[in-house]
Amino acid sequence: MKPFFLNPLATVHQLYQQWERHFPFLKLRIYSPSHQLMDENTSQVSLQALSSTAEHQTELQVDPNMSVRLFVEAFQNTFGLRAEVLRHSGYSWDETENTDFWTLTEQNQKGKEQSQIYRTKES
Repeated sequence: MKPFFLNPLATVHQLYQQWERHFPFLKLRIYSPSHQLMDENTSQVSLQALSSTAEHQTELQVDPNMSVRLFVEAFQNTFGLRAEVLRHSGYSWDETENTDFWTLTEQNQKGKEQSQIYRTKES
């Protein structure tokens, strides 16, 4: 998978959609400066409007081979907002903090495997 860019002018909703196209088994969560989760269904606010570092923002290049830890740090440094990555695990979404040294691709693959295990058990 090729790297892609997150644009500070995109709304939180657009960003979540873009993320899901690239990593269908990972969920991105973005928190406002007041630490509230930005819900994908209600947020039509751009990253730039949320950020305290708006005038310094550039696009963030997301390389699927970067670790979750590196991505979260780069997101914070670029947009001044906290992000969290969750991995699909059957019927739930698990935090990746214990495996944050895995790449985004590895996390997504593990989520895919976990989803297939649960689908097989249901059959």
